[in-house]
Amino acid sequence: MRESVFNNYFTNAPSDVDVDSIRQQWLSLSAPYQVDNWLLPLPLWATRGYDHGGPQAWQILQEQLQNGDEKRPFCIYIHVPFCSSKCHFCDCYSFKLGSRQLQHITRYTNQLCQELQLWSQQGNLNERSVSTVHLGGGTPTFPGTAPLTQIVNTCKNQFNTNDQTEWALESTVESLTDEMLNTMHTLGFRRLHLGVQSLQEPVRQAIKRRRPAIEVLQTLERTRAMGWVVSVDLVCGLPHQSLAGWIDDIQQLLAAGANGVSLYEFLVYPQNHKWAESQGLTNPDRHTHNYFMFQAGASILSQHGFNKNIFNHWADTQDKNVYFTFPTRGEDCLAVGTIGDGLFGEYHYRHPRYAAYLRAKTAVSPGLEGGLRRTTRENALQPLTTAVLSSHIPTLHLPFLQQHISNGTSLLEKWQAANLIIRNTQGGYELTSNGSWFAGNMIREMDCLIA
Repeated sequence: MRESVFNNYFTNAPSDVDVDSIRQQWLSLSAPYQVDNWLLPLPLWATRGYDHGGPQAWQILQEQLQNGDEKRPFCIYIHVPFCSSKCHFCDCYSFKLGSRQLQHITRYTNQLCQELQLWSQQGNLNERSVSTVHLGGGTPTFPGTAPLTQIVNTCKNQFNTNDQTEWALESTVESLTDEMLNTMHTLGFRRLHLGVQSLQEPVRQAIKRRRPAIEVLQTLERTRAMGWVVSVDLVCGLPHQSLAGWIDDIQQLLAAGANGVSLYEFLVYPQNHKWAESQGLTNPDRHTHNYFMFQAGASILSQHGFNKNIFNHWADTQDKNVYFTFPTRGEDCLAVGTIGDGLFGEYHYRHPRYAAYLRAKTAVSPGLEGGLRRTTRENALQPLTTAVLSSHIPTLHLPFLQQHISNGTSLLEKWQAANLIIRNTQGGYELTSNGSWFAGNMIREMDCLIA
């Protein structure tokens, strides 16, 4: 049965796809690793709730930052939730502004800058080196060049950014005009995360992508010619997708110069369920086909010499993915703006949604929603959790995986049998494409074993 399901899907597969390797990955899976039962690697606050409300969390962070390590770098994440329209597939916290658009942008920009200034006054945070400033969303370029210039200049004036700081932003082709790109380049940005999702026109129309695929490729080529590193996002499981189209997307993007590719599965949430149902994207078999597509994409990227620096991101040697890999360097993360998730030491904090953020933020408080401190158990698991999410498990973690037994089998043996991990040249392990699909399950298993 499993073999026939596989063969039916990969009949007439593009010749570049390593079908035999994918078959081996597929046939090695058995309970509990079922492709329709994979888990997201959720943040701590999403799995057990906050220890403290917003005001107490802010007080704890203020006290903690008084004794911050001045030699410890940190990164900055700034969330901009606005978009020109809400794409049907999107599960991110973002929205289209209605009336009084300019007032919303002005107020939110000012509030972000005030929050940045407030954080810079805590302890020695303004003296510590900043590894990267990442603008996420939403579509961070939507507000326009003037608000973004104000935000960037605030960062530069309030924090210790330098020539080594990576300035990165997420965007769509629609809002990345020549004026925007030139302004961002002048401000120091050299990394772009481009939301592509698909280059196939029927797919783009179905998900409400307004600009044609040729403009995506032209933007990628133009940005690369300016010396930027460009990463693209692709989503499997969208309407009208085919394996051949998916592979063609990847090959076109690589030919245009993409330095990195993140692969995602389309996820059905309450906010997109009605649309997903109307497109036939809620059937029980969808995960199997999406898994096959994910595997095929990983196969093509590996053949082109791309390696993972996080579990679902394949990169060339130029793409260091500095923001998303900050846990591997043991850095803190200052997050500002609505729903921003930050981390200092063992303490995680989060901001509220937009309206609540506007109400809660004051001159002396960032208006946090809540915070929590990692427990002893969570601290014990943190290094290995980070290793799994980075897709690379060094030798120092192997004793843990060998010593923890479930049903007579060590976790290491269990992961090997399911082809989730494979030996690397350093004596440790790296996640296979199966491991990338089940990274959240692997983390949950570790947690359950020492609970």
